[in-house]
Amino acid sequence: MTSLTYVAHISRRIIKYGGVGLGGLVAIWWIGGLMVKAYLAAHPPYIPPTVRFGILPKIVFPDKKFERKEFSLELPNDSFPKFKDQTKVYVIYRSKSVIGELEEAKKTAALMGFRKEPTEIKTGIYEFADSLTNRTLTMNVLSGNFNLSYPYLADQLLLNPDEMPDKTGAVSVAKSFLQQAGKMYPDLEEGENKISYWKIAFGELKETSGLNDANLIRVDFFRKKLDGDQEIVTDNLSKASVTILVSGSSLAAKKIVEVEYKYINVDVSAPSTYPIKTPEAAYEDLKMGYYWPAKDSEAKSTVIRKVTLAYFEPVTPAQFLQPVYVFGGDGGFTAYVPAVTDKWVQ
Repeated sequence: MTSLTYVAHISRRIIKYGGVGLGGLVAIWWIGGLMVKAYLAAHPPYIPPTVRFGILPKIVFPDKKFERKEFSLELPNDSFPKFKDQTKVYVIYRSKSVIGELEEAKKTAALMGFRKEPTEIKTGIYEFADSLTNRTLTMNVLSGNFNLSYPYLADQLLLNPDEMPDKTGAVSVAKSFLQQAGKMYPDLEEGENKISYWKIAFGELKETSGLNDANLIRVDFFRKKLDGDQEIVTDNLSKASVTILVSGSSLAAKKIVEVEYKYINVDVSAPSTYPIKTPEAAYEDLKMGYYWPAKDSEAKSTVIRKVTLAYFEPVTPAQFLQPVYVFGGDGGFTAYVPAVTDKWVQ
């Protein structure tokens, strides 16, 4: 019995301290795992650019004559911002079938109130007319871009509107139009909306300071930033690629008097990464005149005060959405410098 008691005593001690030891090992393993994850999060393994799309075509900017300037730097903390050595490049989807897209364009036009057969004015570009409301819709059926216009400058009734909407009301009217037409995509829905006030004066449209003097409100729909912080910039800094003019008319057909809709279908699901220049190298390109001025100034020298990385929305048919460095300086000067390294651009 004594031996059995002794064995039982030893067994209980083994179980007790073995459990404590096993628990300690589990705790050490768990804490070690957390430390490894924290280290990898702070020091992720380097993954080289995938460059799956091969050599990229050069970004095509609109033709614009400008004189090369002298540049100097006055950046925050007296240093360039830090960027990774690579960034994403996205594919732009464009249809190649005019016939198939024409039928879809007719459906979209019908949603906007244009039900008559269109007239082809150029290859792939069709004009829809609505004689009842005196509106015209011009659509590129391959890209889906369109312009809707009403001769609002000649409509005297719009000079003294029934009731001008406030900011919230104007945005709501504009969004409802895009939703009805099936053109309100998630990145437009989640992007920033800006409004500006406009007045019809002597047959021209002029911007005014506030709602009291306005008889039209323009709503600009900016796309949601890519990866949370990178804007999609355009060739026109003063407006978005999707803009809608809203009036104060009580007539439904006159609430929307103009729409400019340019939207590229970017495939954000399968980008590829490409090596990019350092901001210092991009600044050297700027100094050598290898840039495109989105907004120029008359000054012969400009102080650069801000450098960001963004994407340029192409103005001509393109296959890829590519990154650019945006240099901002005095007098509103803004310039774009292609960001992908020269080795990977044809």
